[in-house]
Amino acid sequence: MSDEYGPYTQMGTLAERMASHYQTDENLELGPHLSHYMDEVEVNISANCFDHVGFMEKISLRLMTTLEKTKAPRRREFLLSVVAALQERIDRHSITVALDRT
Repeated sequence: MSDEYGPYTQMGTLAERMASHYQTDENLELGPHLSHYMDEVEVNISANCFDHVGFMEKISLRLMTTLEKTKAPRRREFLLSVVAALQERIDRHSITVALDRT
């Protein structure tokens, strides 16, 4: 799949849309909203056999670019939380792989 239409592009778009919803709906709580997004990431990872870390890194890179242009505070909060959650998931994956090799 091309970089323009890959699954990480779709997941980046989903995060951006969810950030917009989080910005406009002050009744949304960050934790459950972020958890819902990360559940979608897990579904993608579980459904495919590919470079999971690369998948999450590409999502993060896209969202970091979006963050540079984003001024709305709740939108930024959500996007920063997604990037942090993705990095945490990448770190967990790396530890699991390292432990499996020993």
